Amino acid sequence: MREDQTSIREANLIDTLKIETLLRQTQLSADDILADGTRYWLAEKADGSPIGVVGLELGHGATLLRSVAVSPSFQGQGWGMHLVQWALDAATRAGYQYAYLFSTQAGTYWQRLKFQKVPVSELVAALPEAPQVKRYELLGWLPTEVAWRRDLK
Repeated sequence: MREDQTSIREANLIDTLKIETLLRQTQLSADDILADGTRYWLAEKADGSPIGVVGLELGHGATLLRSVAVSPSFQGQGWGMHLVQWALDAATRAGYQYAYLFSTQAGTYWQRLKFQKVPVSELVAALPEAPQVKRYELLGWLPTEVAWRRDLK
């Protein structure tokens, strides 16, 4: 990871196509990205080409980490972990107490980052208005999901 030729900045609506492309490359959903009540960050090379993305859906006291994606050509270089820490640091500075996420396949990765498996019902109770929670409810996916929490305090 060469940070001297890269930057991380908060994303805006102009970045929608970049984010959607990164998410498609990593087979993640682009539904509700940059919706009201969310924040996203992009890691980019000096020429503006995207390296990775991370997002937060903001609640009251808790936030939902989502859309952690790194371009295939940059995977394995620590960018995913760097972006996750960037978002968690922002959540901590903003006063959030807990970060949650859904992950059915990467539990070992999230455990290394100090996330603990919790009941999906806990996540839903903490973030009932989060776009991803509402979408998963609508699609009937909540019973098949796995929820994770990290204390930020």
